[in-house]
Amino acid sequence: MPNPPVVITFALPEESGDFRRALRSRRGADVRVEHLGVGPAIAGQRIGRLLAPPQPRLVICTGFAGGLDPQLATADLVIAENLSTPELLARARAQAPSAVRCVVGGVVSRAEPVESVEAKAALFRETGALAVDMESETVAGACRAAGVPLLVVRTISDPAGAPLPVPFSEWFDPARQRPRVFGMLKYLTLHPARISPFSRFVRGLAPARRSLADFLIQFLADGG
Repeated sequence: MPNPPVVITFALPEESGDFRRALRSRRGADVRVEHLGVGPAIAGQRIGRLLAPPQPRLVICTGFAGGLDPQLATADLVIAENLSTPELLARARAQAPSAVRCVVGGVVSRAEPVESVEAKAALFRETGALAVDMESETVAGACRAAGVPLLVVRTISDPAGAPLPVPFSEWFDPARQRPRVFGMLKYLTLHPARISPFSRFVRGLAPARRSLADFLIQFLADGG
């Protein structure tokens, strides 16, 4: 029988592109990339199906996250010590690529994006977590219940000192799980002062994807 696969989850294909391209060169790799969608409700539904027998041998929950710790910059990686299985956490600590800035600390999830600098600062004071996303806690709960080892690692897309340049409700449709392209363009047309921050945000996504892909390929190469 074939070995159970490693399942690596992202919210959206826009987060996984660099990793999927790098993965194509790993012939015979028993790795599956899955997209859970944005938010805890859809992620809970999809991770439940992924954990049904035959189960994966481990899950890596990854993708973008908002920074809460002001010391973190775009493309820094956060390994979630509060959500990851201890054995995988120890391996990730030891195997992180030297070219990627990688820190270990708490990751929290919220049902809605934490968009403003003030809201990020308040959540940092409240929880001490380094980063926030919308799916990791849901995935962690499902993996614990199913007895499947989990590693949570997130890359910073928007640091603590930078608000999301376009409100989530303007650029993403949770019901359809797809971007609202025209809504985003309309918002930027009506708020031209946000065009420059939006451009910086978009430019930062490329190095964030690359650092995450580098980490994942290294982790898998070392026995993931």
